[in-house]
Amino acid sequence: TLRWVPGHSGVHGNEEADKHAKRASEGHHNDSPVNCLPRYLRHRTLPLSISALKESQSKNTAERWTHLWRTSPRFHHINRLDPRILKRSF
Repeated sequence: TLRWVPGHSGVHGNEEADKHAKRASEGHHNDSPVNCLPRYLRHRTLPLSISALKESQSKNTAERWTHLWRTSPRFHHINRLDPRILKRSF
């Protein structure tokens, strides 16, 4: 038997779960008693997700590349020729 199941929007239980999940993900309200956590999480922070690590690494790489490029002698020469050349996305 197939039965229609509503999405998150407007369903009280799901709205409550979303609210608590968002609050927990912000990390500012760590109100879980330590003794209720699994042993491996009691003395350290939660591990980062793979996607969070990739996003952080990409951001750091882009910032580092931008710094290296802007401080290189070639940047000033190319920027004088056409300042828009490196602002295009590929």
